[in-house]
Amino acid sequence: MIGRPVGRVVRAVVPTALCAALAIGPGWGVGWGAAAARTITPEEASAAGYIPNPAPALARISIDELTPRVLDGAHDPGVAGGGGGAAVGTEAGVPVVTVSGTITNVGDTPLEAVDVRLQRGPRAADAESVREPLVWSEPSFGVRGEFVRVAEAVPPGASVPYRVSMPARAVPGDPGPDLQLTEPGVYPLLVNVNGTPAGGSPARLDDARTLLPVLEAPRPATVPGVDDDEVVDPAPADEPGPAPVPLTVLWPLASSPTRVAAVPGVEGPDPVVMLTDDSLLRELSGSGRLTGLVRAADEAFDGPGGQELRSSTCLAVDPALLGTVSEIAGGRTVVISDDTGPDRAGDSAARGGRARGGGEDDSGAGGTTTRPADPEAVAADATRWLDELRALADGACVVSLPAAQAGLESVAAVGSTDLTRAALDNAGSVERILGVAPVPDVLVPASGTLAPGTAEALAPQGGAAGSAVVAAPSTRTDTGLVPPPGVVGLAGTEAGRALTYSATIGSALAATGDVPENPRYSDPATRYWLTADSPAARLQDARAALLAPVVDAIDAAGDGTGAAGAPGTAAGAVPGGAAGPGDTAAAAQGVLAVPPQVWTVDGESAGSLLESLGAQLAAGRMRALPLAERLTGPMTVPDGSLAPDPTGAVDPGAPDPAGADRRIAAALDAVGTLRSLVDTSDPTSAGAQDHLDPMVTDALRVLSETGRRAGGDGVVPGSGTGEAALARSAARLDRLEETVTASLDRVDLLPPGSVFTMASPNSPLLLVTRNALPFPVRVGVTVTAPEDIRVDPVGVVPIPASGSRTLQVPTQSDAEGGTRHAVTFMLTGPDGRPLSEPVELSVQTGGYPVAQAFALAAAALALVLGGRRYLRYRRGILDPADEGHRP
Repeated sequence: MIGRPVGRVVRAVVPTALCAALAIGPGWGVGWGAAAARTITPEEASAAGYIPNPAPALARISIDELTPRVLDGAHDPGVAGGGGGAAVGTEAGVPVVTVSGTITNVGDTPLEAVDVRLQRGPRAADAESVREPLVWSEPSFGVRGEFVRVAEAVPPGASVPYRVSMPARAVPGDPGPDLQLTEPGVYPLLVNVNGTPAGGSPARLDDARTLLPVLEAPRPATVPGVDDDEVVDPAPADEPGPAPVPLTVLWPLASSPTRVAAVPGVEGPDPVVMLTDDSLLRELSGSGRLTGLVRAADEAFDGPGGQELRSSTCLAVDPALLGTVSEIAGGRTVVISDDTGPDRAGDSAARGGRARGGGEDDSGAGGTTTRPADPEAVAADATRWLDELRALADGACVVSLPAAQAGLESVAAVGSTDLTRAALDNAGSVERILGVAPVPDVLVPASGTLAPGTAEALAPQGGAAGSAVVAAPSTRTDTGLVPPPGVVGLAGTEAGRALTYSATIGSALAATGDVPENPRYSDPATRYWLTADSPAARLQDARAALLAPVVDAIDAAGDGTGAAGAPGTAAGAVPGGAAGPGDTAAAAQGVLAVPPQVWTVDGESAGSLLESLGAQLAAGRMRALPLAERLTGPMTVPDGSLAPDPTGAVDPGAPDPAGADRRIAAALDAVGTLRSLVDTSDPTSAGAQDHLDPMVTDALRVLSETGRRAGGDGVVPGSGTGEAALARSAARLDRLEETVTASLDRVDLLPPGSVFTMASPNSPLLLVTRNALPFPVRVGVTVTAPEDIRVDPVGVVPIPASGSRTLQVPTQSDAEGGTRHAVTFMLTGPDGRPLSEPVELSVQTGGYPVAQAFALAAAALALVLGGRRYLRYRRGILDPADEGHRP
């Protein structure tokens, strides 16, 4: 083995160098109002010493395709790469490895004499170290091919394709270089591009890396004059082959949280599905990501090794996504609101508050809303996707994820039973929508880790006590060491056990897709600016990580140390007990593949990974191990514990809540008040919870882990890792508070006017209550009056949906002297929360005897005058007013 490659030494000083390079730039935002992520410049990238370089100064090279993807068909070179790769060319019977891609001039200087060369580094030591070469510098790739001219000139902004090939091993009679792939392993490849800037000297412009898994070394080339039948296979005939590697796959079906709660009644009397953008609708379309993931799994289950692949795969579904899609499929109106995003964070104060009593815009959002151009097509897409998912889930394993990818530590910090149940207690809704009961008592944290005490803190709040935690190896043994992947007993906890998976495989899968991430549990030494690599290269790296345990099993069989599922060992158990760092623990535990919950790969990319796994199942190198069997397997580490920090490194994507848990708890208390207002005795209140439930799941979306470790280098907070996600969370929290406040404001007490004059000591006071919510409510009215005015208790007042009610409040007054008094009324909820601003009524009272005397005198005078006139009239005495009238 060679010493530590040059790139690893450079990585040791990157954080310090980057901090200096970014010192003049905007700093990390304080609290949840994070600044927008920055784009790194070539000067900053150069000063930081990034490998690979996310911002080359002159040219960028990308890897678009590698053939074969896997070398596993030594006895049939024409189909080498059967593990998910296309047929490859050969030279004298030796497979030829070909890398193709694009070179782009990203500078403002023309480039001349642009050449590329393929290089190879040393094979990975084991499955857990396959990602280390991705941050090695070019000198570490010592097996080199020849430079191939790609273009004589590349002007600024232009791109040229390239294609470079090398035989996998030596070809007789060909003195040219080869990749020297003579034994199984995972080999790093590098494509180096050189060129000459106009007016300058030749220079290395950029490079790109990827990994090539070799599961079976190519056979030596045919020697001229020697019959193929006379060539002896180098492996002894009686040598035992490697035992199949256990395979379990969680297939995530989730979407980035884009739903927001609407203020009930603003968009009409019926509940709506309000989204911040149309990304979910695009993902549900026939060519969308979610459709692609479902169809990729369905097609893989019908391909080679499909039955075993289906047995090894468990669909991991987001109940929040299922609920939203089910509502859309059911015909609920979809509304797109453009008012949640990074630009909105922290601007609620600038917009100002809405005046109570209603107004033109009391949505609590302050933005514009639109509706899909073709609502019927949207509903049809949702219905079709659910039907395809139900067919895929029929008879399959299903596990329920935390709703909206909520961070469970943050959920526990809020301390709300409603929030915890909304996050974790969703088995019933999943079964109702899919018709399949999910595997019980399984907790899959979105971050891949779980802090000590979180499971116990969630249990009394409505979490599943005794759940098995499926997480990366964020555990410790009783000696403080990090155990290999397996089933770790959590001593002294109700959670019982943690089923841990390989951090290397998890990191490789998280690095794929349009929004790659460096997970919290990933090795800090292998974190880098992931967008420096192309999506195709990162997908190939994930394929290599998934197949690396097969190489470990081959190595273990070759040196006689045993392998996964060896005779005499329980399925999934480490032979001989808990394995040490140098043992074959990774091979023994096999592959537990856990992609990120919001996996941003398309269907074709995801399907190619399943195709690779299916090919290995069909070839017997892997065997299916259902999740249920893993969960009930023997303990590999009986006395372990969850670790407070899985890596000891800074987590640049960790939220800095700055009181967010208290703000969320306060918003949920207000939602509780709204629930208590509903007049359940009124039949028209049946749909009230459909208006209010999204407010609780909105709180979960504030705490979503999606995108928290995307962007930047994954090491230094100032590089921008997670900034966009934190800004979205800040904006979402602002909006949640505004939505809840605006909803409460829709139950109001209208001011009656300026002065109310009591005509008698018992004159009632008049009040008007208004309910703009689309469901009936029951409210209380509190009264504050001076001692000489007695106002009868109003009690609980029912108000119809989208209606009002006029109240006559019995009042008695003992005041004298015609004075004015202030009587204050206020609406309250059942929990005592004020629902309206206090309304002060100015009451004119007193002077009742004088008024009564004047009234009696006037009545007496009218009676006397009327009687006198009547008598005169009967006697025939005409009154001057009756002149001309006959008596």
